[in-house]
Amino acid sequence: MSSSPRLGPADVALPSPVRLLVWALAGGLFFAILLVRGGPNPAETDAHAVTVPATDISHGDLAAAARATLVPNPPGYPLLTAPWVLVFRPWIGSPRWCDDKPVPAILQGPRDAYFRSILMPCSAQASAAHPLPVWYRSQALLTILGWVVLTLGGVSLLRASGRGGGVREAALVVALTVLPASTDAIAQTYHPQDLMSVGLGCVGLAQALRRRWLLCGAAFGAAFLCKQFALLVLIAALAAAPSWPARLKAGGAAVAMAALGIVPFAVVAPVATGHALSAVYVAGVVLVKTPTVIGQLGISEQHKLDIARDAPVVAALVVAGLAGWRRRWALSSPGPLIGLAVACLALRLVFEIALLDYYLLAVGAMLLLLDMSTRTVPVWSVAWIVATRYGLSWLALHGSPPVIAGCYEAAALAGLGLGLAPLVRARLSGTASTAWPAATAPSAWHLGRPGPR
Repeated sequence: MSSSPRLGPADVALPSPVRLLVWALAGGLFFAILLVRGGPNPAETDAHAVTVPATDISHGDLAAAARATLVPNPPGYPLLTAPWVLVFRPWIGSPRWCDDKPVPAILQGPRDAYFRSILMPCSAQASAAHPLPVWYRSQALLTILGWVVLTLGGVSLLRASGRGGGVREAALVVALTVLPASTDAIAQTYHPQDLMSVGLGCVGLAQALRRRWLLCGAAFGAAFLCKQFALLVLIAALAAAPSWPARLKAGGAAVAMAALGIVPFAVVAPVATGHALSAVYVAGVVLVKTPTVIGQLGISEQHKLDIARDAPVVAALVVAGLAGWRRRWALSSPGPLIGLAVACLALRLVFEIALLDYYLLAVGAMLLLLDMSTRTVPVWSVAWIVATRYGLSWLALHGSPPVIAGCYEAAALAGLGLGLAPLVRARLSGTASTAWPAATAPSAWHLGRPGPR
């Protein structure tokens, strides 16, 4: 077994000024993509669930912040953005913004006057007594922070796999920037918290590879505070822990970090905080049959929501438990560990009840990291991202619900298979991935020697 990664042209080191230039250009590219796509989604519903709480937190009103969460999101993103709102309130403090996007065809009917009225076109704001700002003069500009956390987390994981600092790292920053789901989460809906959760989850995996279990747990606790699906990646990281004391360190730190962000809200508004954490409570929304396997079931919508929330966690526990039992030695290397994280996240898609493009963000980003940490050209990740983002979107417009549901399920299972592939290769070869973290001594990764805990 090799004790260091095989390096190639993609691993050629880049000077710090060049890497900083790549970051600056990638940030500008992300902003430009948002401009081309017409800016963030209108400042209603999903946007209000994070922008209004951020405003309330900046005023010190935690109870109002908890009650303002209209969709089931933990308070992590508002907590992280509230200081920016407080400091830069005169320039970007508004929780709402105007929007000149064309009115969707689905809202053109005579019964949809209310929905058209909340779109707030910028062209109609000139005569208003209190006109709304354009999106880049409001809290919507803080979505850039989501991109920063996503790319920083991805880079930290790539470096922990021993592949950072060079051309490959620059390519990853650009790839995460142009990843369609990265801007889908902003332009189609308004979920910058998903970008932050994926980025912080990558930080947690990086710390797991470096055997820093307290920092690993703290990162996952922060990721959970942004979005609950971070629990699936934590399950994968715990499976890789070499002992129960290491798991207790990581799990305890995750619980402590999550409690630090949740308890203050639970004290002042327990019911609203419970709704926000439930992941299934959506006020005022009536769900109908949707083109996924779970969405097509003839059971109540509440039961579908419960399945979509609980089944991925149970399945991830089974998959990660089996991987930890049979292949824990392999999980100490980057490829199998990141692959297991991909598999656990893909299980969320297997049991999903809605077909939204930004749901592909977590699996797509992790697949890119899996490919870039183990191979030079990210062939499989790009193929999956293109097929799911554009193939399923086209099919959703032209196919029947059962066909769409079957193809969506096949895409989710393909992601599951791509994630488990490194573990299968480890079984066949009898060794783990050769992409060892450069910052870790080879002896700490040797089979049968778990290293520092």
